[in-house]
Amino acid sequence: MKNWLLVCLVVGLLASSVSAAVPEIVGGVRDGLAIGLQLESSVARNLTIRGGIEFDSGSQPVVAFLGGKIPLTSLGRMPLALGLGLVGYFGNNKNDVGFSLSFIFNRFLDIQPLFLELGVDVAGHGRPLAQFGYKVY
Repeated sequence: MKNWLLVCLVVGLLASSVSAAVPEIVGGVRDGLAIGLQLESSVARNLTIRGGIEFDSGSQPVVAFLGGKIPLTSLGRMPLALGLGLVGYFGNNKNDVGFSLSFIFNRFLDIQPLFLELGVDVAGHGRPLAQFGYKVY
């Protein structure tokens, strides 16, 4: 319980320091079925900071992450970005912290606020990452 509270506090403090953050609802597969909230904010022309927390049906029910998004190219009308960051899996008397690498397809299915993220989390061991997100403007 202390770890959950600490994770929520850290994510809350980091998110409150980011100005003009866009909240996003995310869900998909991250060591199990997951759903959560993510905040994203542009800090430079080619860098976006992202952080959030998800609740998961896997063996470690809380996932917290903090990282950046770097634009790469566009696939038609769908911008592609590289996501790099730190990720932590917490719960059930076990904590795993590591890094995350993903590709983010913005404007997925030609819907402006929808995005698809595919990648891997390496925290304890490699875990697939596949999730949809919806930006709440």
